[in-house]
Amino acid sequence: MKMFERSQIGTMSLRNRLAMAPMGTNGLTDIDCGYGRRLIEFYEARARGGLGMVMTGAAITNTEIEGGIAHLLPRIDSPAYMGRLSELADAVHNHDCKLVLQLTAGFGRVNFVENNPIPPVSASENVCFLDPTVTTRALTTDEIQQLVVSYATSAGMAKIAGVDAISIQGYGGYIIDQFMSALWNRRDDEYGGDLDGRMRFAMEILGATRAAVGDMPIIFKFTPDHFIEGGRTLEEGLEIARRLEAAGVDALHVDAGCYEAWDRVIPSMYEKPGSQLELVKAIKEIATVPVIGHGKLGNPKLAQSVIDEGIADYVCLGRPVLADPEWPNKVRAGLESQIKPCIACNDACIGRGYEMKYLGCTVNPLTGMERTYEVFPATSKKKVLVVGGGPGGMEAARVAAERGLDVTLWEQGAELGGKLLPAAAPSFKQDIIPLLAYMKHGLEQAGVKVELGRVATPDAIEAFGADRVILATGSRFSPPPIPGVDLDNVYSSAQFLSDKPETGGHVIVIGAGLCGSEVAAELAVTDGKKVTLVEMAGEVVPEGTNIPTLMGIRSLLAQGQVDIRVDTKVMEITREGIIAERDGKSEAIAGDAIVMATGYVPDATLRDAVESRVADCVAIGDSVKVGKILNAIWSGFHAARVIE
Repeated sequence: MKMFERSQIGTMSLRNRLAMAPMGTNGLTDIDCGYGRRLIEFYEARARGGLGMVMTGAAITNTEIEGGIAHLLPRIDSPAYMGRLSELADAVHNHDCKLVLQLTAGFGRVNFVENNPIPPVSASENVCFLDPTVTTRALTTDEIQQLVVSYATSAGMAKIAGVDAISIQGYGGYIIDQFMSALWNRRDDEYGGDLDGRMRFAMEILGATRAAVGDMPIIFKFTPDHFIEGGRTLEEGLEIARRLEAAGVDALHVDAGCYEAWDRVIPSMYEKPGSQLELVKAIKEIATVPVIGHGKLGNPKLAQSVIDEGIADYVCLGRPVLADPEWPNKVRAGLESQIKPCIACNDACIGRGYEMKYLGCTVNPLTGMERTYEVFPATSKKKVLVVGGGPGGMEAARVAAERGLDVTLWEQGAELGGKLLPAAAPSFKQDIIPLLAYMKHGLEQAGVKVELGRVATPDAIEAFGADRVILATGSRFSPPPIPGVDLDNVYSSAQFLSDKPETGGHVIVIGAGLCGSEVAAELAVTDGKKVTLVEMAGEVVPEGTNIPTLMGIRSLLAQGQVDIRVDTKVMEITREGIIAERDGKSEAIAGDAIVMATGYVPDATLRDAVESRVADCVAIGDSVKVGKILNAIWSGFHAARVIE
């Protein structure tokens, strides 16, 4: 495969054309934001997995001008951090992999505002993304020069520490990109005005960095198109690429979007694979230096085609190697069916960052905890019974079996999958299908004894005689006490997605959380139905949903022209629709069918009946608390991991 051929970026020789994409590593640094053991082990796992180069997430070069994120991410603004960075370089090099350090000049208008004692800065006075009531101040020319010097100093220290290349963070609406964009740069000095002025900051950083690192490769990551009104368009993006190449960058790393279009930067599961390739191809057509592309390229055939067809010179994998660090090794060995697939949910890799929690992965509980949660063979051959074949149950069964335990899984239905089956039903959620296939294959590979159509009763469980029983019985539909909820034109969301009943031309969806919004989008966009989405709260999709997913689902609802009714309480369901109340006024809303996307509660019935009858019993996933795929898989993993 050409993807695994040796290649070259400037003076850097690489064993293949695969790279780990830069990603935020929240929660993995030492307390002083140095590259500690957890972060080193995180990156080393990806290097061990067969990548040609590991590109780190942004490292901070100056903590005096900005606060917020600058005090949370890894730092290389002082010699005190060089020793640990050299440990990281050695760890990556031990696996014939190169280390590319991404450096940031700052975050500007997209920085954290809350609990940030340092006022935010930018190229000009700009509204902050996370809090529109806060406005940045414009950096002074002295501060700009301070940032340039800090950047080059950090790059020089990185070279001494053993880093192989520097990646300049000039994309996505971060501070370098804010200077380059007319939307955010309205300065009237030498750092504003035309493109020459707006690129001056970036060019000074590039020049100072080159002086500091000599012939070490410099990669510039940039955004040719912001995909928002007033933002950069491809025409200017192409010109920026030409100028960067003329200024001596060794490779161009292509991105898309900005924070206002964050679902373009980090595609959600609603985006198609290869979502950024159009921009990558446009840059490749004019560039003479290597071009690096990314954006949902986790399918091995797609990744290979990107290289074979000359769309890019390098494929960058971000979330796919969070999900499975061994992605390159498995592809090279022809073991594609054993790759744990990313589902682009963004819950653990992005959403947890905004909750100030450590970086993780929904499908891989080891991410960020490579050593802490390492799985070891069991000390004795215990007998394990898993009840329930959803994602939590399948994960528990596989992990337990891989530890050498004797595992049986009972599933009362005719098929494994649980709530993954309806979750994968919408046409825009096909990313879940490979996960389901992987989990089924994993059970087979691990030697789990699967019994379908097996109803688990307390007597049967007790008679089985397991040393540990893991109950993954999921949730059950418990509709709210609304008159008419038992009519035959009312469906639960899981029932609707699984059975796809004939619903007529107008459907009312009750509950505008993520599930209800996805049902509404499927009905409107895919099926062409007229849809009314009713929500008692004041917003569609609850607060706390990660930004790319939130933007993606709202875009689908707009595309399907879904009629959204918030602050609306359903008082009664009829065969003709619903009677709703808003602001104290009653209204009849017509509809042929009603889908209830609310009312799911943990199914603890079996747990309550069994736990006093067996020696060791644990409930996991939705049977404890209704949650996301993440909660099910992680709880299943740990239920199996801690068996002694």
